[in-house]
Order: sequence, then C-alpha cells, then structure tokens
Amino acid sequence: MGYGLNKFVNHVDQNLLCSICAGVLQEAVITPCGHSFCDECLHIWLSRPNTTTCPSCRSDVPPYDVIPVLALRGVVEGLAVHCDNDEHGCKMVLKLEKLPAHLQECEFALIECGACGKSVKRFELPDHHEECEIIKNLVAKHKKTQKEELTIDNLTKQIALLEVDLNKTKTALRESEGDVRRVKRELRELQFQLEVRMSEEQEFDQDWDPEYNYGYSPSSIAQLASLVSRYLLNKPYYVDRNRIFNAIKRCYDYYHGYAGYSQDVHMLLAASYASNWFTENQRSNFDSWLQNLARARFLISS
Repeated sequence: MGYGLNKFVNHVDQNLLCSICAGVLQEAVITPCGHSFCDECLHIWLSRPNTTTCPSCRSDVPPYDVIPVLALRGVVEGLAVHCDNDEHGCKMVLKLEKLPAHLQECEFALIECGACGKSVKRFELPDHHEECEIIKNLVAKHKKTQKEELTIDNLTKQIALLEVDLNKTKTALRESEGDVRRVKRELRELQFQLEVRMSEEQEFDQDWDPEYNYGYSPSSIAQLASLVSRYLLNKPYYVDRNRIFNAIKRCYDYYHGYAGYSQDVHMLLAASYASNWFTENQRSNFDSWLQNLARARFLISS
C-alpha cells in the first residue's frame, strides 16, 4: 500500500501516485504496458480470481513481467516527510529513506508499558515506570523475595562457615587436649626423675665427693668402689665420666703396688669394668690394669 499524501511536506507529483491505492508509490513496480503501481497493490490486484490485466489499461500483465522501478523508488525515498509522530509532538522533517531509523529513536513515539499496557511517549516512559502501580507492586514483591532469598542464602553460608570453624575448633581442642595429656605425662616423668635423682643424690652423699678427691687416701678406694657398684648400670647424671675415670686411675697408680690395698683396687677396677659408666677405651684400661694385678698376685704367690 502506498504512502499517505499527508505524510509529505510538499505537493507530490501525480506521476508518483499509485492508481490502485491513490497513495504515493511504495516499492514501485512497472508493468509491460508502462504503468507504475505499488508492489503490494499490484500483487493483490493480480491475486484476484481471473484477473491478469493492468488496472489502468486492461492489458495482459503476466506476473513474471512485472519489474521494480528503481528510479521511481529513489525519487520517492528522497521526498521530505513529517515524522509519523508529528501528531504527538515530533516536529522532525526528513527524507523518507531516513524515516525508519528516526522512528526507532523518536522520543515522541508511543511505547506500550509492558506492565499495564498503557501507551506513553518514549521520553515519558521512565517517569511512567516509577508511577505505574503494577510495576511498583512487582518491584516491591521482587525486592521482598530477593531480600528473603539473600537472607536465607547468607544464613546458609554463615552456618556453613560456622560449622567449618566449629570442626576446626574441635580438632584444635582435641589436639590441645592431647598436648595437655602429653605435657602432663612428661611432667610426671620429669617429676619422677627429679625425685629419683634427688633420692640418688641423698644416698650418694655418703660416698660422693663433688671435687673427685678420690685416690688420695686408702679409704677412698673402697668408698669409690661402693659408689660404682651401687649404681653399676645407672650412672648418676651429675657424675662426670672422665673425672671419675681419672680418680680410679689415681687409685690404681697410687695403691696397686701395696699388698694391703691391692684387693680394694681390684674390687674398684672390676666394678668399673662391669658398669656402663665408661667408654670402651676406658674399659680397656680397666681390663689391662686387672691383668697387671693378677700377674702381680701370681708372682707373689709363686
């Protein structure tokens, strides 16, 4: 169908009008007989039963002989027109070919509200959305639902995080309880060891000389032998292995040649050799000294 004459700003030449719809040619086509029509108008005309003639001169018009008239189409598209929304306030005047693009953005075009169905001008649509009761109700309902969903979601996340923290705390507590039990056990062991060592020191006092002044008197030989024998496999922690070895060596050096004390020296060396107080090298010395004492007794007896 052709364009309405009132759309155009200026007078339109009669040669640009369709003789079927009397409007300005839209998508102009031409028949073999030379008459121009709107493409849609001629198609409808020729679609009627038993109609194969030109509307103007009644000449035969085979459908395949109808062709577009590009020159006429260009002329029509170059005509100045009013915006379709001029009755709503748009005063835009532009070429017909520019009209479709303008209508896509025209601020005076009537847009139907998707909520209430009311048609308002495009530039008034934002204000209408703020005032539309249906939209207000939908927004309020959505916000309420969203708030509830967010609240539930947040609570769920918080609960999950708290459960993780709780499990970590329980694990840490179990580990702490294990550490406490271990520390208590170690403390009891240390207290027991302390009591044992304090007891050892008290028992040790009668034979123990912190200055290691053994070997300077005959009585110190038996005293030292008694000390080593009593703690044969459990050397007191405060006894210095090397200093006690030197004291035993001193006893041997000073008294092994005296018949009256050789037996005490032998007892001291035997106890020292049997104990776990000394190194292998030190025990080797004890063995050598014991052999010397044995040879000396053999020589005396023979």
